[in-house]
Amino acid sequence: MVALVAAGCAETGTGAVRARGPRTGPDDGDLWNLAPNDTDALADVDLAALRTSPWSRSLMEGSLDAEREGRRRRFGYDVFTEAERMLVVSTETTGAPATLTIARGRFDTAHVAGAFLGATPGASATQWRGSPLWEGEGRAVALVTPRTLAQGDGPRVRAAVDAAWGMIPDVGSGPLGELRRTLEADKSPPAVTLAISVTDGMRARAQGVLAVPDGLHRIGARLDLGDDLDLEALALFDGGGQAARAATLWTDTARVYAKQRMVALLGLSPLLDGLTVAAEGSRVHVHLHIASNKREGLADKILAILQLLAKARQ
Repeated sequence: MVALVAAGCAETGTGAVRARGPRTGPDDGDLWNLAPNDTDALADVDLAALRTSPWSRSLMEGSLDAEREGRRRRFGYDVFTEAERMLVVSTETTGAPATLTIARGRFDTAHVAGAFLGATPGASATQWRGSPLWEGEGRAVALVTPRTLAQGDGPRVRAAVDAAWGMIPDVGSGPLGELRRTLEADKSPPAVTLAISVTDGMRARAQGVLAVPDGLHRIGARLDLGDDLDLEALALFDGGGQAARAATLWTDTARVYAKQRMVALLGLSPLLDGLTVAAEGSRVHVHLHIASNKREGLADKILAILQLLAKARQ
């Protein structure tokens, strides 16, 4: 699912919600208000929860790429350590994927402006609907409100401000918002929420890397980090036969991985022991449960693997 977000409408049964704007000011009470309705993939991350959870604390404290200070110099902040919540939003309406990052936290306007202008020759400072905006070399950043920042290309950043004002529909009024409500991630926000519409572009980029089953058109997931870890995912297909075949494929794949020696040596078998996959009509429900007594050292091992992957990517 993360690969699909990085690489990048049927009804779910509850009906779409109409746009609520225009508003009298930008509403960042829910960061989904800032994501435009043409969003194809969205990851909603509660960074504050990840930093305090024993499941993820070491992941947040460790550095995958040793570039945190570099990010602070370039952007004026480090979203992973200084923000409370983050949305990573992707859309393919223009053909190529365009990414928008929305973060809520404590931002110093002077630091954000100075870092952007210093790293972007010829950049200019302006405003959009009263929000300070800096733009240059195809990049832009805006403080939609003093506590909420949007970063991406110029059109996407302006669209985030427009959505916050209710001038254009936000993602909550579309199919991904509907999927969020089906998972009840709007009423009881988890540590991480994923919502993805599977586009042709995502399928093309996933070839040779990730198997995308036929008929899969939308995926939603929520990750809850209490004493235990629970991941609930919902995959929507065009038909029941496709859903049943995908459920069988995913179950068999999990069993194969669970038996691999490297997985056992790394102590990652608990990730797969508590996995259940079940088809229900044109939907596939996936649930992963890991009890707290299996938590010891698991995050450290995952961090080590991610650090190796980041190093290999560099």
